[in-house]
Amino acid sequence: MSVTVPSPQGRAFGYADEVSALRQTLADPDRSGCLIIGPAGSGRTTVMNRALEQLERDVAIFRLRGSDLLRDRALGILEILLSQEGVTRDIGPGAALSVVARVVDRSPGVPIVQLDNANLVDVESISVLCQLADAHRIRLVVGAESIRPPVDLIATLWLGGSMVRIDLDGLDEGAIAALLESPGAIDRSTTEVLRDTGGNPRLVNQLVFGLDQTRAHERILWNIPTELRPILEIIAMVDAAPYEALAELCSAEEIDDLADKGLVTMDRGRGSGVRLSERVIAETLKAHVMPAHSLSLFKVYESVVEVAALTGRALFGYLRWGLSLGFGQAEDTVFTAVGAANTEGRYSDAADLITAPRWQTSRILLELVRADKERGNLEEGRRTFDRLVARLADGSSDGASTRGEDVTGSDADDASYLSRLACMDIRLTDPRTPEDLVVQWARERLTSPADTGRLDVTRARFEQRGGRFDEGMRLAEAVYRDHACLTRHRLRACAIIGIGQVTRGQVDLGLRYIDQAELMFGLAGLTSYEVEDAAPQIFVARYLAGDWAGARRSVRQARTGDRMIDFAGALVDARTGHPARAQSTLHTLLSHFQETDLIDITRVGHAAKRYVDAQLGRLSNPDALLDSTSAETRPDQYSWWSEFEARLFDLQALAVTRPDPAAARLHALGVEAAEIGATTMAAGALMEAARLGHETAAHALAEVADTIDGGIGDLARATAEGIGGSDPSALLDAARLALEFGSVVACAELAKRAQKRAVEDGDRTAAREARILIGNSTRTVRFSTPGPKLHAVLTEFERKLVDGVMAGRSSHDLGELHHLSARTIEWHLTRIYRRLQVANRRELRDVVAAWGDDP
Repeated sequence: MSVTVPSPQGRAFGYADEVSALRQTLADPDRSGCLIIGPAGSGRTTVMNRALEQLERDVAIFRLRGSDLLRDRALGILEILLSQEGVTRDIGPGAALSVVARVVDRSPGVPIVQLDNANLVDVESISVLCQLADAHRIRLVVGAESIRPPVDLIATLWLGGSMVRIDLDGLDEGAIAALLESPGAIDRSTTEVLRDTGGNPRLVNQLVFGLDQTRAHERILWNIPTELRPILEIIAMVDAAPYEALAELCSAEEIDDLADKGLVTMDRGRGSGVRLSERVIAETLKAHVMPAHSLSLFKVYESVVEVAALTGRALFGYLRWGLSLGFGQAEDTVFTAVGAANTEGRYSDAADLITAPRWQTSRILLELVRADKERGNLEEGRRTFDRLVARLADGSSDGASTRGEDVTGSDADDASYLSRLACMDIRLTDPRTPEDLVVQWARERLTSPADTGRLDVTRARFEQRGGRFDEGMRLAEAVYRDHACLTRHRLRACAIIGIGQVTRGQVDLGLRYIDQAELMFGLAGLTSYEVEDAAPQIFVARYLAGDWAGARRSVRQARTGDRMIDFAGALVDARTGHPARAQSTLHTLLSHFQETDLIDITRVGHAAKRYVDAQLGRLSNPDALLDSTSAETRPDQYSWWSEFEARLFDLQALAVTRPDPAAARLHALGVEAAEIGATTMAAGALMEAARLGHETAAHALAEVADTIDGGIGDLARATAEGIGGSDPSALLDAARLALEFGSVVACAELAKRAQKRAVEDGDRTAAREARILIGNSTRTVRFSTPGPKLHAVLTEFERKLVDGVMAGRSSHDLGELHHLSARTIEWHLTRIYRRLQVANRRELRDVVAAWGDDP
């Protein structure tokens, strides 16, 4: 007897109502479409396909899908429709609107445009589709992960009432489990699998591999004695359990046996605990713990654990488990747990634990503000912070209260709380508007060095980010010199002094402070915030000083995460003449954005990418840089260095095609930096302007260079002397110094000026040396991609000619070998010389030999 398996539509996805709502929207003539929001894998595409499959056959459907390749390609997603009309995508959005309107008008009735992955579509294409939908020329069905730009254009139609918005939370896990266990699940054909899953990739994966994976995990646990399975389940529920507590439930030998089998690992040192080795095993165990069994396990664990002795993840896991079962906890315990989670950088976990029991005491809400801010939920954090400030204004008190009740203690009398609140005020405020700070009066009420040090060093960082370097240095010096302040506050102060000294031109002294700050990272008592606050400053200080190897090393040693490591490497590559490598890294980095980035990676990264694109001849619209305006950034993440560096990159990109306006703007940028004391940064902009021929910039550079030491100071002085003088040898000295410093592009520019002067003076030796420097620098910039470089630059025939030259063959010998005349061989060699920036065979042999030695 055959068994009919019902279609899982609506059951496996839990989206029957959503599919119905989408169909009704498309049938409503007053609606222009539907906006479906849901994370990747939540069934967004499946819901759209299900609804569209049930429409009438004669309805025209245009299916479009965004991707990383189309994100920055203007009108890229409409390119096929435009090409059908014989139009390229180089036209403006207005003309594109007319062309696409003609295409859709030829369809019977009102066609439907399905736009999936709308977050990866260019603004111009979405603007065209929105206008057509608003005019009811099309019905737009859009799937996106969030309402971030450019999807906010579509959200405008929803806010106006013409579109319907549907939010998807995720697949129905219970229904998926039922589908997996239904009769015939294993023997379904591919067609049946696609039919029953609606093509959802996550559900297909679950259906095809889910049972095997679950069985594999179960097989791992089969060899565990039945009496020890509850021990593993308890560990899975709390993430980490103290060894002493588990020893009360089973023997030490049994725990050791679990460790020998690779099921658990035992940490050592403070806050140590027993954890499950494999995350997937923990998830499997948790998934099979039913609520009643969970309650019994919790009571068993609670009877042997000493809550007061729990720390870190063990405390957090215990509280989270208890709160999920309805067991309340003391305010002090919750505060300790969320503070530890924030300290470890687990901000989402901290916020979830705070909101679960809805604690309303001020110090816990302040931890919630910190968690919201660090995970990018700035508006919610600001609202909670304003509530805390209002409590102080009202004189309310809740220092040691029970949940939501103000009973004892006063916030205004708690110095530690006031210090932390004032610090959060600083961290939420735009550094460009210090007048917006609202709780800085608290400084007068602080007496403990721990509290004053915390606030003063946070204010010092605030002043520095706003470009007020002298005030920032003054505050940081006071904290660093006061040994009564906590180590972690002195570490932050040391990093601030280091970058401040480097910025002001005292490069050698600043790097000594930076060395000291890096050594302090190894001291006890540090939290995740010191890494987030000090590590970027250490990188920037070494980056400004031209310590390229140190800059790369600093982010790795501080363990700031892969994004920061890649970003630091890309900036160093951009500055040291490896634009192709920097371009590849930046393309990957900028393909997605993270609110939790330690510095403004997006802003500086986009500017750096425009610069390396210009160097490689791939900048699509260089004239747009003439009218570029300062990009907005999140107020709490603003940094004067980030703004300066982004402007410097953009002006350097502009200089590739528009040197005259770029030189004037670079000079103005350098003068602006010098006026606020950032002489090292000013020197970088002035050197660029001087090399472009700006006479005033050369004089300004000479004045600034005398106040800077270190390698960057030597390069600035040499550049000023070389450009200001008339001897080509001075320019060659500056070019060699630039090459030694690592600035390959500067070396090429200085060598070109030296070559011009040498030709005018008839100095053949200087002209030849300049030509060699130019060739070496140009090759480094153009052919900086990793791998077999000659294969990327020369054709197969040209490589054979180069091999012959390396073997010492003459043009006549090469001609006989390849059945060509000696003149034809010389013509090909001339092309190779020009492409590799060399003048003759000897230079060609030197270049190929050096090139082959590159890693």
